[in-house]
Amino acid sequence: MNKLEFTIHCPVCYMTKINRSLLVNYQGVDHYFCSTQCLERFKSHPHLFVGDPQHGKSPKQKDQEVLKKRRIRFCEAISDPLKAELEASLQMLMGVEAIVFEGEDLYVTYDLIQVSLEDIEKAIEKAAVGFRKGVLDQVKRGLIHYSEECELDNLAHLTKDGGCH
Repeated sequence: MNKLEFTIHCPVCYMTKINRSLLVNYQGVDHYFCSTQCLERFKSHPHLFVGDPQHGKSPKQKDQEVLKKRRIRFCEAISDPLKAELEASLQMLMGVEAIVFEGEDLYVTYDLIQVSLEDIEKAIEKAAVGFRKGVLDQVKRGLIHYSEECELDNLAHLTKDGGCH
């Protein structure tokens, strides 16, 4: 008797190295994940990863990417040890495509389908915990400043290089 073989992959990032303890049953189908990040992403937006007969394939099943580039401004230049810690932490996130430091700015390019700005902010806060308390406060203030700058830019309908979106 021939045994049907198939490869199980994470529906969020398509990795084949899955953790069988990370399981969700959605619409009667078991879905396994490679990481808690992918599991949580799926739980919050399953429609991004699973299609249905009525609506067709999901954005992920169509290989769609939604690339975002965000600037996160810190109150002062980031030290080299903190840069290394932040970069290592952000590279662990599925969907982060690029990380660039310029003075007090951190530019992160990521696929919104796989990771959100909120996930990125949490990773930054976690990485900054090992440094002096003031650094974590600078990170939080920088994230707030960034959000306000984008909101103001959007309200002003900037279309040249100064716009955030």
